[in-house]
Amino acid sequence: MKSLFLIGFFCLLSWQEVRLSNAPEQSVWAEYYLKSAQTIENDQQVLVLESQALDRQNIPLPTPSSKFGFDVNAENDWYFSLAGQHILSALLTWQTPSGGWSKRTDMSVPRLSGQLWGVEPNYVPTFDNHATTSQLHILAKAYTLLNDRRYEHAFYNGLSLILQSQYPNGGWPQNYPLRGNYHDHITFNDGVMVNIMHLLFAVAEAKPPFSFISPEIRQQAELALEKAIKLVIRLQQCDSQGYSLWAAQYHHLTLQPSWARAYEMPALASMESAEILSFLMDLPEPSTILQNRIHAAMAWFERHRLQQKYWHPEIRELQYQADAGPLWPRFAEIGSNKALFGDRDGQIYFDVHQISMERRRGYAWYTQRPEFTQKKYQEWLNKHQFKITHQQSNFNSCISENR
Repeated sequence: MKSLFLIGFFCLLSWQEVRLSNAPEQSVWAEYYLKSAQTIENDQQVLVLESQALDRQNIPLPTPSSKFGFDVNAENDWYFSLAGQHILSALLTWQTPSGGWSKRTDMSVPRLSGQLWGVEPNYVPTFDNHATTSQLHILAKAYTLLNDRRYEHAFYNGLSLILQSQYPNGGWPQNYPLRGNYHDHITFNDGVMVNIMHLLFAVAEAKPPFSFISPEIRQQAELALEKAIKLVIRLQQCDSQGYSLWAAQYHHLTLQPSWARAYEMPALASMESAEILSFLMDLPEPSTILQNRIHAAMAWFERHRLQQKYWHPEIRELQYQADAGPLWPRFAEIGSNKALFGDRDGQIYFDVHQISMERRRGYAWYTQRPEFTQKKYQEWLNKHQFKITHQQSNFNSCISENR
């Protein structure tokens, strides 16, 4: 097992040496890759030792769950109940030795010794589908209410994983330790980056239920967040009007918008961009550059909103309705801003009727999410009394900064 991980590591290392010309930067990335390889090996070794200690060979797989098998937003009374404390204790058993959790796995019952940590063992731990960040919120609340040191220890272990997993350039992969393919991309899809940034912001500010966290750890969280925000600013895309939106995922070395699944192409992603903007508007003292980037992205949403259109739930196409809208395409081509659609064949289409009905039914090709961000934007403008900058200056800065 060890040799396989080392081979994978050296393949990554030799590849990235072609990409990176700065020796100190090479060293930082090499250290990151090695730490990832060691982390996955340590997690797997625990499973091996547990399995060897068992008399039986057939260990049941974890039970799937669309969420985590319980209400992650339970009220305070739940934490004091017998049922709540039973689930909290069970939740601890599903934490990997590295500090994270899986997704789509029922964690309302304790994990058995030797049992996999999730229903998708190749992607554990993960930050996808609110995994790990949700568990850390729950544990922080549990420790605050119950003063049980087990929850404090598990929280710090999980937060340590998040800090360790941050790429040297400030982003986060979908899964850590790294598993390859699009899972290694810097990921905004499914709230991966935004959920982590929300958590770090709350930790750095000692917001409830994170007031117990030490000043040293809070400072680490603040530094990680600052690094992430700088990357977010860097990743915003351009068009002929200036700065536009963000892609759903970026290659972690080249920082270029990248493919995920076959129907998730490199493109502007309206839903993820709306979530990014919502987070940025929560920051208490946004810099001038951050203000301008928010203005520019919100102007993009205003220019490309669809009115008098709705997405028919059965036919799965846009239809006219006088009082419908606003809507936005889920993906838009970088530069032209044309709506994009994808299918399992990995091709890009400009007409939703060109893709299969299976994908038309199985994916959200239009979204209303930016409407909520637009409302928040008006509140943000009023709160800070910001003035919207001229779009020509936005265009000029976009071009000069990306030469």
